[in-house]
Amino acid sequence: MVSYFGMSEKVGHLSFYDSHPDGYNFNKPYSEKTAELIDSEAKKLIEQAHKMAHEILEQNKSGFTELAELLLNKEVIFADDLEKIFGPRKKQEQPAEAAAPAKAAATTEETAPAETAAPAEGAAPAELSN
Repeated sequence: MVSYFGMSEKVGHLSFYDSHPDGYNFNKPYSEKTAELIDSEAKKLIEQAHKMAHEILEQNKSGFTELAELLLNKEVIFADDLEKIFGPRKKQEQPAEAAAPAKAAATTEETAPAETAAPAEGAAPAELSN
């Protein structure tokens, strides 16, 4: 994420993509100092994700315990079983700039004229009018 997608403020919006087919290219297009920075930033991302996962598990510990008990009693559970334990699923809000194009596309699709169906296989093509 850091070296390929530039997902680090310290490394910046740079991509050090390895185009070698098997991914084992021993020639790096960056210095040892940059490699250390990439390693440091990758470690930071992993530590943040681990901390976040641990917090989520701790916050929902009683729900997970209840879920484990339910699974010991029932082999198959459904969405409503999970809703009874954890409550209804929270909807993730999209940023305004991401929601606007999607809404515009949906509106365009609703108002656009329907396309004509393709002719059946083996049917003669229709004449074109100019």
